[in-house]
Amino acid sequence: MKVALLMPIYQPSDKVLPFLRTFDPSDFDAFLVVDDGSGEEYKAIFDQVGESTPFEVLSYVPNKGKGNALKTGMKALLEKHPDLDFIITADGDGQHCLEDIRKVRDEAKNNQGSLLLGSRDFRKKGVPFKSRFGNAFSCFYFSAALHKKIKDTQTGLRAIPSCLFDIALKTEGNRFEYESNFLLSLRGFPIIEVPIRTIYEEKGEKRITHFRPIADSLIIYKTPLLYILVSVLSFGLDIGLFHIFSTFVFAEDMAQRVFISALIARVISGAFNFFMFHFVVFGRKDKIGKSAIKYIILWAINYGLSSSLTYLFNELPMQLTFIKVIIDIILAILNYLINWTWVFARKKIAKGKEQK
Repeated sequence: MKVALLMPIYQPSDKVLPFLRTFDPSDFDAFLVVDDGSGEEYKAIFDQVGESTPFEVLSYVPNKGKGNALKTGMKALLEKHPDLDFIITADGDGQHCLEDIRKVRDEAKNNQGSLLLGSRDFRKKGVPFKSRFGNAFSCFYFSAALHKKIKDTQTGLRAIPSCLFDIALKTEGNRFEYESNFLLSLRGFPIIEVPIRTIYEEKGEKRITHFRPIADSLIIYKTPLLYILVSVLSFGLDIGLFHIFSTFVFAEDMAQRVFISALIARVISGAFNFFMFHFVVFGRKDKIGKSAIKYIILWAINYGLSSSLTYLFNELPMQLTFIKVIIDIILAILNYLINWTWVFARKKIAKGKEQK
């Protein structure tokens, strides 16, 4: 089995060169460091990497982001070594040790039809609260989307099999969102987590990180954030139309107030919602036929539940529109996972197959 090691590095600390020197040429069939536009100030370090370690160095300017570095590195490796069975990606900032990288490599040899993730344990003592909380949220989000429990979705230590090379190269994103997008595209594909050390700096030691907490988090979680925005707009349109029709048009009969007003409002807001979900939120570029049929089925179920429950609880001592608001918020939360994993879902990737 032929395995390559790929490390994207940007403005390396003084720990990087000693770490790269610990690798033996026999560890991998190919070694590549991608200098992601670190600049002239760091040229001497990368020159030493190429001279005193097993790694070749690929440099470019300006800085384009970790995702771009990974895709550039994979493309370069495959051009030179088209018969690779695995490309292992790892971070050069001290998050991964040599023993764990070798461990993932060895596990890959026994699981050639799977993606392997080096999985850290964020429950251990010494893990910063923000890292523990961020990982917990990320794990819930990714596990729900992939229908598989993932303990460490943020790991950069991954063994990518040859059957996923094409998907990895085509995955959108140039910064930290790339790794998340790639993982989210693998619904149905076997994913194996390999336990590795959880490494954080000693107290008082400053870690060099290029992750922008707010900007990069907004990019990583773009899909759910856009979903919320579109849902709020659709919700406002739906509730506004429902209030107008139930208050001013069908004010005499309770059944008409609820069911007819809700139907008109839901048809208009539903059409807006569908096209925004298809083209903007979930970024589907294929024909809308299958998605539209599934959406109409879900739309009908939601209309029935929303109207029936609103009618059922109309005797409560509160405004009718407010009752509908509460019910629709609960339904919207449930609908997010249904839309992502069924209505607008991409095809599952079978073991050893490429995604269409």
